[in-house]
Amino acid sequence: MDEAGDPEKEITAKVNEYLYRNGFDHVYDIIVASGGRTNPYGRWATDKILRQGDLVIADINAVGPGGYFIDYVRTWKVDADPTEEEIALYEQCYDQLYSAIEQLQPGNTTKDVAEQFREYDDDEYGSVSIQQAAHSIGISLYEGMWVSRAYSLDYPAELEEGMYFAIETFAGHEDLDQTVRLEENVMITDEGPVITTLCEHPDYFTDHFDHRDYDFLQRQPGHGPA
Repeated sequence: MDEAGDPEKEITAKVNEYLYRNGFDHVYDIIVASGGRTNPYGRWATDKILRQGDLVIADINAVGPGGYFIDYVRTWKVDADPTEEEIALYEQCYDQLYSAIEQLQPGNTTKDVAEQFREYDDDEYGSVSIQQAAHSIGISLYEGMWVSRAYSLDYPAELEEGMYFAIETFAGHEDLDQTVRLEENVMITDEGPVITTLCEHPDYFTDHFDHRDYDFLQRQPGHGPA
């Protein structure tokens, strides 16, 4: 992560440059939110300056190479070690994410996935906040199938081999100064979920909490417990 002193828009600019220089067809959106803009979550980069100790959420949405969308999220810490509270928030996001991914199996339903997300505003208001959800992706960013506690618990849909999802979690709580989001891209296969995201998690978070045993992660280098 960049050092303190850079604005959020500088991160957006650098990611755009990197993606285009490495063969991407189109950059749809690069969302960067830092510090107090992570909770509530701000969905656009601003001129806010990154400060030492800020958490920074980056949500990368782009097309290609090859015409397929990517849509993933990671959270980083600027120029400081994470606090115990921040590590706990990362762990909460991490466990929700991989518990939900574990349910992306042929024959399971969207209810099986949604049950892994903690209760959130979507439960109360019937909304789809796109913060604790999954959506199908492919040649477009949103291909029509959604997983949300707002309706998937009552109206489950069957999951099938070949479906491709972006799945995301958020540790948003009232009275937090800043918080964590994560997202992965996952293909459903006859052998279970396959993660296509190549971005690893920062070890200054993941080295400090206990990992559940996610069998599917053992087949995917760069993900899950070291």
